[in-house]
Amino acid sequence: MTNAASLCPDCSAPFVTEDNYCRQCGMYLAALREMSVVKAEPAAPAPYRRERAGLPAPVKKAATALAIGTALQIGAGIATRYLANQAARGAISAATTKSTRRSKREPKPTTTTALVRDPMEGAAAVSETVMIRRVWIRRP
Repeated sequence: MTNAASLCPDCSAPFVTEDNYCRQCGMYLAALREMSVVKAEPAAPAPYRRERAGLPAPVKKAATALAIGTALQIGAGIATRYLANQAARGAISAATTKSTRRSKREPKPTTTTALVRDPMEGAAAVSETVMIRRVWIRRP
């Protein structure tokens, strides 16, 4: 116990090799222990793979809800434009075909009589209203 390897380097008090701290001065002695080192053959370096941390469940649910809401909003916008376009085409088509058709009861104009042409004969008036309602549902 009294050899040089078993003396505290700070206060020169003897210590047992299993002690972590000197009983006299409190110096940390575990770092002075001799350890056997076995050299291993260098292995081929493993490819670096960065692991991504998983998202918490509330964030996943919120992202899913946001994606679905965005898709629904885009789909509703496209559907609304398509329906408005179809309604406008149908209204214009109906207005122009009615004004150009002649009824069978109406007599054909003769060339001997002078006819006054209607200035609004080829005109069509279209009026439409599109209402969109957005509803937000919040769950506690």
